Amino acid sequence: MRFTAIILLLLLSTTILPGQERYYYTGKNYGSEAVYNPLYLVLNGSYDIIQLEGHTREFLTFPYGAGFRNVAKNIGSPFAAISHYGLGSFLRHEVFPVSFNVGEAQWWPNYQLHLIGGGMTYVAMREWYDAHGFAGASIWSIGTMAAYHMLNEVVENGEYQGWNVDPIADLYIFDIGGIILFSSDAVKRFFSQRLNMADWSLQPGITFPRGTLQNNGQYFSVKWKLPFSESLHLFYYFGLRGLLGVSHKQDDGAAFSAGIGMRAVRLKTIDEVNTKTVDLRWNIGFFYDRNNSLLVSLFLSDYSDEAVTLNIYPGLFRIDGFSPGFWGIYSRSRGTIIGISTIWTPGIGYSFE
Repeated sequence: MRFTAIILLLLLSTTILPGQERYYYTGKNYGSEAVYNPLYLVLNGSYDIIQLEGHTREFLTFPYGAGFRNVAKNIGSPFAAISHYGLGSFLRHEVFPVSFNVGEAQWWPNYQLHLIGGGMTYVAMREWYDAHGFAGASIWSIGTMAAYHMLNEVVENGEYQGWNVDPIADLYIFDIGGIILFSSDAVKRFFSQRLNMADWSLQPGITFPRGTLQNNGQYFSVKWKLPFSESLHLFYYFGLRGLLGVSHKQDDGAAFSAGIGMRAVRLKTIDEVNTKTVDLRWNIGFFYDRNNSLLVSLFLSDYSDEAVTLNIYPGLFRIDGFSPGFWGIYSRSRGTIIGISTIWTPGIGYSFE
């Protein structure tokens, strides 16, 4: 517990007062930014792993107690867990990018989703709390980050009991590292202005008749302007999907993007200490955004559970001043699922399976 206390003091030492400039949350009332709030963050980020096969979407009956106890055991005794796993293996697989073998590259999502994605999310949440009048926006953001990342580890752990170094790398190295890294104005400016980084997560919804959580997932986009063009950008979309392509920006701020790549479909445990790797399938994505706030996304995939996924965000269509979002999933195994979302509340959907 002494180690945990030291980490919490380090987190608090990074707290800074919100500046005048906002980098990732600017209060847009349309698109993915309009639905960005702490509840959406928890549903997308904490339950990100349930997009994969073998994970239940019945989130209300999830074994939270078993998962929390095991994660708490490991983060409470990090050196014992690392010793059991092997310090060299821990550094090689979880920390340093020295291997691109899919079975040894657990560091890849750590850098993408925890260091870069987590750091950006810390700033965006702080800006959200500041924009909505919360005093101490940095503390609120750190608290939200701690809660959603801890829940993420609990959901990933499931019913497994034993030593596990994954939450140690995620929480103590990359999540804290992301907060520290993105406390720099130069870093925030680089990812916001040079790379146009944005949160393009999905629109989560509670789906009837079984009460499952569907259409959730935490995703980010970056666009780097090509030096030979004023309108073309190199485009990368990442999360459990990794898509690389191009984006064309118009003079009015609208942009069309497309990418092709792979998406994770299932986890495989490869040793006795719960080290995991992923199976991958091809994936194609098409996107339409306005001023970097996503309005439409369409995914086509070889993943049978989500062969087609369509998201239309609030702001594209209006009905008597009301602008909901819509989403739909075609699954070769589960049939069709459709849903509707709003800015402040999780969406609701219906499964025709």
